[in-house]
Parts: sequence; C-alpha cells; structure tokens
Amino acid sequence: MNTASTEHTLEPRIIARPEHNLSRKNVDPDALKVLYRLHNHGFLAYLVGGGVRDVLLGRVPKDYDVSTDAHPGQVRRLFRNSRIIGRRFRLVQVFFRGGKIIEVSTFRRPAEEESDEVLSANNTFGTPAQDALRRDLTINALFYNIADYSLVDYVDGLKDLRAGLIRAVGDPEVRFHRDPVRVLRAVRHAARTGFALTADTLAAVKTHRHELAVCPTSRIRDEFMRDVKGGAAADWLELAHNTGVLYSLLPTLEPAFGAGASPARLQASELMAKVDAALAKNRAPSDPVVLAALLWPALEEKAREMSFEPGRAGRSQWSLFVREALPTLAKPVAFAKRVVERACQISGLMAFVRDPQPGQRLPKRVVDKGYYPDACHLARLLGYDLKALERPGGPARSKKHRRRRRRRRRPRKKAPAQGQK
Repeated sequence: MNTASTEHTLEPRIIARPEHNLSRKNVDPDALKVLYRLHNHGFLAYLVGGGVRDVLLGRVPKDYDVSTDAHPGQVRRLFRNSRIIGRRFRLVQVFFRGGKIIEVSTFRRPAEEESDEVLSANNTFGTPAQDALRRDLTINALFYNIADYSLVDYVDGLKDLRAGLIRAVGDPEVRFHRDPVRVLRAVRHAARTGFALTADTLAAVKTHRHELAVCPTSRIRDEFMRDVKGGAAADWLELAHNTGVLYSLLPTLEPAFGAGASPARLQASELMAKVDAALAKNRAPSDPVVLAALLWPALEEKAREMSFEPGRAGRSQWSLFVREALPTLAKPVAFAKRVVERACQISGLMAFVRDPQPGQRLPKRVVDKGYYPDACHLARLLGYDLKALERPGGPARSKKHRRRRRRRRRPRKKAPAQGQK
C-alpha cells in the first residue's frame, strides 16, 4: 500500500452500532468522560488502539487511548486535570482518581514512506485516515466514534479480527524497517490473542528482527517486560523462539534454548506459564522474579559444566557462580541494575533448596533480608519450598523490631579536686 497516494482518497468502512459488539457499558466511565467532552466541544473523538480491540474480543482493556483532531493545547484547556508530555510527538495525559490515566493524542500522519531512515521523527498532525495508516497492525487501527457509536475501519481491521489474523498495516517490510519495535508488537499480539501471523507479516518479522539492535535500549527493555508480564509469556516465548525474535533480544539464551525441543526451553515455558497463572490471580511476580525464572534453565545448563561442593562451601560457590553468570545472560537487554542485582540475590538463595543437606536451616539473617519474599516466590515457581527451611518458631523479627543493645560506656575520668595536681 502506497500511503502517500492513498491517504487523501482512502474512505473508511463505517460499521454501524447494530453490526458490532462494542458497547459503551464495557468502556471505562472516565474514558467516556474524555470522549464526550471532546465531542461536545465540536471535536472528533475516537476510542482507538488496544482498548477497541480488547472490548471487541470480550476482554477488559488494561488502558484506554483517545485520538482527536484537537491539538494538544486545546485538549489541555478542556481538562484541568491533565498535562502535555512527549518530545517526538506530544500528547495529553488526563488524570483520574486511583492513578488512572487516559492518554489523548492528536491524529497524526505517518513518516514519509520514501525515506529509508530508521526511527525518523514524526511530529506532524494529520487526518483520521493518516492516523490509521501509521499504526502497526490492522487489529490496532480500529476507531470507535463516540458521536454515533460506530466503528471506523480504514484497513479491514475488523475483518482480520474476526478471521484471527495478525497483519501489518501496509507493507510489512517498510513498516518494520521504519520502526523495528513493531516486530515485537506483532509477536506479542499473536501470542496474546492466539491469532496467526499472515505470511507476509511473518516473513517481515524474521527479516527485520535483527534491526532491533538499533532501537533505544530503554524501549527494548520496556517492550520486553510487557511481553513477559502480559499474561501470555509462555505462548510468547515459543513464538519468539520460532521466529528468532528471542535470540535477537537475548542471543545469550540460544545455546541453551535454541536446539530443537530443548529441555531448557521447555522448562522456561513451564515457568512462564506459572507466571501467567500468578498474573491471572492478581499475584503478579516482581520484575526480578520473572527475570530470574526466565533465565533459570539457562543457569542450570551452565551449572552442569561445574561441580559444587556440598554444604556451606557449595552454597557460596553457587552464589558466586550466579553473580557472574546471570548478569552475562541478561546483558543484551539493558535491565535496570537493581532488577539484575535482586535477581542475583534471590537466585543465589536457591542454593539452599537445589542441594538440601540433612537438618539444614536458613540463617535468621537470610530470612530478615528484604529480598526474602521474592526468593520464596521464585522457589515456589521452581517447585521448592524455601519457607520449610526456616527455623522453628517462625521467621526472625525484622530489624526495626529488634531490641537495641545498650552501648557500654567507659567511665569518665574524674577531674582532680581543687588544689590537687
């Protein structure tokens, strides 16, 4: 699809309310407030992106985004509870109680397709048609018009949604080259929805996955954490393996995960399935726990090349091994140092359950550590019970409740009496 030649003449398919299943009762009330206020002041107001997709699929969206023909300054004046953010492209965040944020963006045009530049700037406002054509996937390019409750579809997104297809908007070779992060989004949405990548989209994913290396490390890190904490990490891991995307992100895992039906990769999929189950029960593991669980099978593979002494010496040896091996495995993705450090700490504690010794108990200083709850969570994912090794009588008291020891002071030397030397 040549965007430059079609954006001015492209007519949308309008799906009237009786022909689709998106109901206002399934849309967040605060998102509706934003839509109605924009509409009542004479602006176009569309619910866009994942919010539309998820409601049509019968799911509860994690967030809601709104697009409008109002410019950021105009939106800001309509909502006192808002702020303008962004450099590459400005948008407005509208704040509501409970930390809820509704993001409002102005319709914008795609970057020039003739340009071969990767990650070029995109700061030009546009039309609804241009805004639809700049989006990554057809199922994310559907608009819900609050004026008449219709769906506005420029790219046959509803057709693909009903057919269970993940298709790039326009030419996937161009789309993924211009912003390689779209490769990650295609794989993520295929994993989350269970949809199939179309042949041309799949081919472009495999071709352009190597270009992820040119993307800002912060974007890659954030997108990666969305993948493994999005509720479909097990399916994502298998699809990322099959497309090679996993090894563009973490080439350090390929020796352990990449060969056929790798036992290490199968174990990692099982661990990610447990993470998904915990998220479904609103017991989300912390980032360090998820990272440690993903890397654990590769750690075990590396550990097979070493021999560990039994008892305390072996535990110290394992802890040192983890502090060297885990950061190396995680290095290609620029995880925060605190996340990697915590992952090392909790993985190091697994020495107590990997090779348990008769009568072994956890030292009180270990149970008092701030990372001990995360270590227990990781142990449960791995099928161990770290709490069973606590000393009788329950966990040691926290440091703030320990009785302070009175410092012993040396008696002061008495000053000599007056007249004495």
